[in-house]
Amino acid sequence: MRIPWSWVALTVPTSLLVACGDQPSAPTATQTAVLPTARPALVAAGRKFRVTDLGTLGGATSYAQAINDAGWVVGVSDISQAGASHAFLWKNGRMMDLGTLGGSSSTALGINDAGEISGSSALAGDSVWHAFRWRGGRMVDLGGLGGSYAEGFAINDAGDVTGYAAGPGSGHAALWRHGGVTDLGTLGGSLSWSNGINNSDVVVGGATVAGDVSQPAFVWKRGVMTSIGTLGGSFGGASHINDAGWVVGGSTTAGDATTHAFLWHGGPMRDLGALSGDYSFAQGINDAGEVVGGSCLADGACHAVLWYNGALTDLGIFPRGGDGSWAQAINNRGQIVGNAKTATGQDHAALWAAP
Repeated sequence: MRIPWSWVALTVPTSLLVACGDQPSAPTATQTAVLPTARPALVAAGRKFRVTDLGTLGGATSYAQAINDAGWVVGVSDISQAGASHAFLWKNGRMMDLGTLGGSSSTALGINDAGEISGSSALAGDSVWHAFRWRGGRMVDLGGLGGSYAEGFAINDAGDVTGYAAGPGSGHAALWRHGGVTDLGTLGGSLSWSNGINNSDVVVGGATVAGDVSQPAFVWKRGVMTSIGTLGGSFGGASHINDAGWVVGGSTTAGDATTHAFLWHGGPMRDLGALSGDYSFAQGINDAGEVVGGSCLADGACHAVLWYNGALTDLGIFPRGGDGSWAQAINNRGQIVGNAKTATGQDHAALWAAP
């Protein structure tokens, strides 16, 4: 997952970040997720999931980033060309290469219910990356804010895209709609980024305050960026917002001792807690209020998790896979996407769903 945050400790663990991945490879068989027997998971009553390895585009690794209500999945996968990765769309059991804007690599980050996709792609020469919107088989260059990098991290059902764009100085949260791009500004500091947008055009992300001394999460609505604070620490960032206006993300706790997932719907943030390793980050929320993300165990391994009705569910790992997974998004059917480690240690895009 590419997030241009100035404080890297708030991002997901390095081994689970999006790698930058032509020929589709078939996904492996769907099997029941295995929870490590040595470390019992906190499992919500009655919830069971099966996990599917979605394969790759011919390379070693892949990462799923978003899923719409039709179950279409987007992300990024290595391809057979060394050092290159491409945005993908997975549907009906097949992973499709979405190509690039002329460069060697691209990544898909968001998808709406019309099947429109947002992301980022290198231009010819690979020195500049622009945000894109993909629809009807065509990738459209959305440009940026004058710098060398821009990404469209999320897209709503109207086709409005939000993300991050570098400018002549620092980078800011950006909103692409009505044929143009809007700089969403900051909370007084030099940096901001946005990760989520709902169907009311409310945008969420993180931004620095004056002097860049702290970095709270924000909600942007009708031209106004408002801080929603942190869990007591100096740094926070919002990852997603649902159509009810519920916001999720991650924040440092008091003294910046660790990072925990949060849920916000007005008032103070709610700390969602963590597994035994005392680190967690929320990545997505659906309209039912089901929250997904990742949390780490005491031994350092991190697992995809689900928070709902006060219960924390460890979604486990690939059967006979390596000990690591992370969840990025959940749709309104309760299908969850992210990535998990294979037996040989590569990260592959993963889909968790009820049996």
